[in-house]
Formats: sequence, structure tokens, C-alpha cells
Amino acid sequence: MCYTIHGKYMIRRWYLKTLLFSTLTFFVWVLPVRAFGISPAKILLTVDAGASRTVAVKIKNDEKNDLNFRLGVLGMRQNEQGEPIFTRGEDAAENWVYPENGQVNIKSGATKDINFIIKIPADALAGSYYIGLFAEPTLSKEKPANVNTRLVSLLTLQVSGMVNESLVIEKWEPLTGVSGEKKWKFNLLLKNVGAMEVDMRGMAALRNWKGEEIFSQPLVLGN
Repeated sequence: MCYTIHGKYMIRRWYLKTLLFSTLTFFVWVLPVRAFGISPAKILLTVDAGASRTVAVKIKNDEKNDLNFRLGVLGMRQNEQGEPIFTRGEDAAENWVYPENGQVNIKSGATKDINFIIKIPADALAGSYYIGLFAEPTLSKEKPANVNTRLVSLLTLQVSGMVNESLVIEKWEPLTGVSGEKKWKFNLLLKNVGAMEVDMRGMAALRNWKGEEIFSQPLVLGN
């Protein structure tokens, strides 16, 4: 049996909390020998349906040579450990965002602002959408092993409006028998089937037959 916790609330431009994305962890894959990066690592933006916006990221090149970067957009999903996986074809929202230019050349030691254009469809549903804004150095034919790193900035797009918050407990069971064991291990599987990310906190408690709490401790819920 699955149990569901749900609710409704309104996303507004003037009502944002930074905790909204605490469930996700951002990763940038950079080879130790390479000296270039992208910032900011995370962007949170609320936009009305049917509206357009421009968002900028900075790419810094501390390499000894000038570099050409290819720019693009990826979708994002989480694995069961809460880690982000950036791939294509995760969400239709990938088609709402595109780079102003497909490529850019950055001189050695320089930093350049890169614009991404956002166009939200008029019929877009309210909720959160997760987009990876990426830049990757292009390989030269003379030096095919020169660079193979992709830099990603995570854009959380919140389309304003009424949204549903719904969390389902899909599994709650002991991993092994509990009788006679000093430590009890349980498997808790949660699934977010709502339209927003949720900030997770947990507490485990034991109560006797009278309902009196005899023990409690915080639950670690991963990322």
C-alpha cells in the first residue's frame, strides 16, 4: 500500500525561499589538469507562463591557450541517492531554453558572459523544471585529447501559479529480521509525484503500547 502526503500552494515571483532546492546536489565535472569553470553553479528563476527572460552564466578560461566552447541545454533527473543526472530528452522544458549563440571563443585568462534565452509557453503548467546549461570545450584535430570536459550550471525554472505538492511512501520495510538484533535496518523509498521539489526532514521514533515515546532520533534522508 502507498501513502500520500499532498498539498497546494501558489508560486509567486515575490515569494521564493532558497530551501526549495536543498534536496538536490550540484556537480561540475572538471579534470584536475584543466583551468576553466562556469558560474553560478545554481540559478533559481520564477517566470510567468507565456513570458520570456534571459539568464546569463560566466565562463572563465585560465588555460594558457584560447578555447572554443560549444553551448547547449540538457534535462536533469535525480537518482535514488539524490544526485543529479544530466541527459537529453528528460523534459519538454529543454525546448524552452536555448543559448543566444551556439559557440563562443574565450581568450586565455578572460571571463565572458553567456546568455541563454528562456521562452515559457502560454499553456505551460505551474511547477518546477530543471535545466542544465552547459559549455564544453571543442576538441581540435591537432590535439584530439586536449579537453573533454563538460561544465554545467543548474537552472531551476519555476512557472508561477497554483501547484500540487505530493509525496508518496512507496516502501517502508525492514531489510532483515528485527528480533534479537541490536541494530534494526529499514528501507524507506519516497517518491515525489507533485509539481515541486520538497525539502525533506525526518525523525524516527519508538512508542510503547500506551503511545508514549521511549526513543527518537533524526533520520538521514540522503540528498
